[in-house]
Amino acid sequence: MIDAASAFGALHPDQWLDILKRSVAESVIDGVPFPRFPDEAVQTAFNGSAGQAAMVQAHALWLYADGLSRALGTPLGPQSVVLDIGCGWGRMTRQFMKDVPAAQIYGVDINPAAIALCRDLGVPGTFLEVTAGAPLPFGDGAFSTVTAFSVFTHLPETVATALVGEIARVLRPGGLAVFTVEDGAVIELIGHPDAPLWGDRWRLLSQHRDRLDDVLQRYGAGDYIYLVTNDGPILSADVYGDAVVPKAWIEANWTRFADVIAYVPSRDPIRQAVVVMRKRG
Repeated sequence: MIDAASAFGALHPDQWLDILKRSVAESVIDGVPFPRFPDEAVQTAFNGSAGQAAMVQAHALWLYADGLSRALGTPLGPQSVVLDIGCGWGRMTRQFMKDVPAAQIYGVDINPAAIALCRDLGVPGTFLEVTAGAPLPFGDGAFSTVTAFSVFTHLPETVATALVGEIARVLRPGGLAVFTVEDGAVIELIGHPDAPLWGDRWRLLSQHRDRLDDVLQRYGAGDYIYLVTNDGPILSADVYGDAVVPKAWIEANWTRFADVIAYVPSRDPIRQAVVVMRKRG
């Protein structure tokens, strides 16, 4: 069997998405083995989406890493080393297999079940369990690109800031961090009378409905908002809940680590705001 880069490296991003969507049902495409998918219930429990919809969302975030890397003259390729933080079952991590050798793809997660899933499903890369708030287990300047889909959406301020500092440390000069945050759209959704407050996350968020006016006011003032929505043995309230992070707060607090080169408000298909930061140097 041939590798993904040889078979698909020259494809347009739209064509690559078509291949990824096919991989939901096909384990081998054009002679290239693709990682399997867990049960839809498992996918949804991690990400709120499954199957082709999950691939569309992850691909949309990957496009920022791909497109901006090209625009900056450092396209994804054999020289790239990428890290996916909060890898879950590998919906984001597998996006990179078109361009980056498996030996240069890494994924980390605080949930040991996620690491086991990525390994068992055959997601290309090296996967490691990490501890929330602890330093990443990599050397300075190890990566050209770091992604984090729906990670900063859940972190309290101190944990999030520590993680941004770690991302900046492990990035090469000129490297990109591409991640998502919740913006004001999620506050409005919680307060909407017809909001689909299904599932544990939305049920827990609904507890904050009676204080949404205060939350909106604080968000408008540029405050970091952290809502306690969880308190389990792995995802405890001191490291995991729901966070809403204004652009102004990021620019005031995280630009000491790297430059913000994009902040794109929440919209389909990602449904979270996209932040792209570039390490100086």
